[in-house]
Amino acid sequence: MRAVQHGDRVQVHFVKRLQNGTVTSSRGRLPLEVTVGVNHPRLPGLGEALVGLTPGARTTVEVAPEHAYGLHSPDRIGRLARTRFTEHPNLAVGQTVRITNRRGRRRLLRVLRMSDRFVVVDVNHPWAGQSLVLEVELVAICPEADDLAL
Repeated sequence: MRAVQHGDRVQVHFVKRLQNGTVTSSRGRLPLEVTVGVNHPRLPGLGEALVGLTPGARTTVEVAPEHAYGLHSPDRIGRLARTRFTEHPNLAVGQTVRITNRRGRRRLLRVLRMSDRFVVVDVNHPWAGQSLVLEVELVAICPEADDLAL
């Protein structure tokens, strides 16, 4: 049976947990297709962990925060004018909201503190600073386009 090599497209089932054991997502019924060696946005840090596996094999990968959603950075905490939140009239501390930044991009942020004039926000990813545990089962190695032409 052929083993996975760098660059192969594969299908996997997975369970993603935070360091505290909370399941953040899983894909058990329909497999997710990923390219081995390329970080997938839903499975950061998976990288090379599938190399050498054969279909049906399972592996558990522990991903350090810096290879998952990044370390929590105090530089990503800032103060914005309260007027930037006009579309959120019932804004509350702890709430996660989306606003449009000055470049026209939508940003997800968490409200830390607020007053009548300003809002202190955290734009770190909600899981920044936490390790991940990925429980992965290799379902199949996808045939290459050349193999389908035969």
